[in-house]
Amino acid sequence: MAEIPIHDVAREATATAAAASRTALEQLQTRLGTLEANARERLGRALGAGNGALRELDEALARVSSEDWTVEGVRRRLGLLRARAENLRAAALRRVAELPGSAVSALASGSRAPVQGLARELDRLAKRLERNGATKA
Repeated sequence: MAEIPIHDVAREATATAAAASRTALEQLQTRLGTLEANARERLGRALGAGNGALRELDEALARVSSEDWTVEGVRRRLGLLRARAENLRAAALRRVAELPGSAVSALASGSRAPVQGLARELDRLAKRLERNGATKA
């Protein structure tokens, strides 16, 4: 059997080890590239969601800050609400005042549809009165 010089064996082992190291390094670089791409994608999504939430917050703050919250502004707003409540009260009183007349005309007509309409209106009013009475108590 012929002897192989030791330096040839060492050179061959070194070449094999270098090839294995290159392969392992290439695999590691591929894995790191994939990891980096996934991390960039996730970071982009997180930043996008965060920016969206910040935009919504900015819009809400802009709406609130654009309103007049000074004493005069609040007084003006309360005045508008009082006027609106008075208009609603007047409309409700007018409807209540008209109710007996509509009841008499519904009963006088003798047909079923007006009486059912009157019953529905009375039922709706009774429910609203009960609900308002429960919230005030």
